[in-house]
Amino acid sequence: MPRRVRRRGHLIQKPKNKNHKTIYRVIASEIGGDVWTEGEYTSFEDAKRAVDSYNTPKVDYLIYSDKNRVLYTKKGE
Repeated sequence: MPRRVRRRGHLIQKPKNKNHKTIYRVIASEIGGDVWTEGEYTSFEDAKRAVDSYNTPKVDYLIYSDKNRVLYTKKGE
């Protein structure tokens, strides 16, 4: 009978496809509850520049990576 092997970690995995391109998604969320995708960008700098150019009151903007992590936020006034 084989021994049990206890595995740890494996929370953040490398992409299995070597040609994987990172996509940064800009999500807008209104304080009233509506949520929508504002755009998708291939670089973080482009996404951040776009979010900083938006000036909509009562709308929060979030930049998500392809790993579903929030990298940057901008709160509406």
